[in-house]
Amino acid sequence: MKRRANIGIARGITAIATALALGSPAFAAPDPGKKACVQEARKLCPAEMKSFSRKKVEACMIRNIEKTSPTCKSAMLKIKAEREALARRQLQGQAATSE
Repeated sequence: MKRRANIGIARGITAIATALALGSPAFAAPDPGKKACVQEARKLCPAEMKSFSRKKVEACMIRNIEKTSPTCKSAMLKIKAEREALARRQLQGQAATSE
């Protein structure tokens, strides 16, 4: 029973670490926000952590951004900005193809 719980916790940690790593353009760059956000995501977004969905975890953390530490908040603001930039590029691409 303990082993299953540990596997679940490990998967949850992996999910948020992956979410944060893939959310940033530099995969190899060390980011202190990742560690801070993993711990905070466990508290603020337990259901999303269990879902193993990077997008759900990120969205939850962005919704709860005011409850996060300054380090995590900075990391989440970067992810939010990247998401918004991607959405703008997609809209521009759609507008260009419909003309």
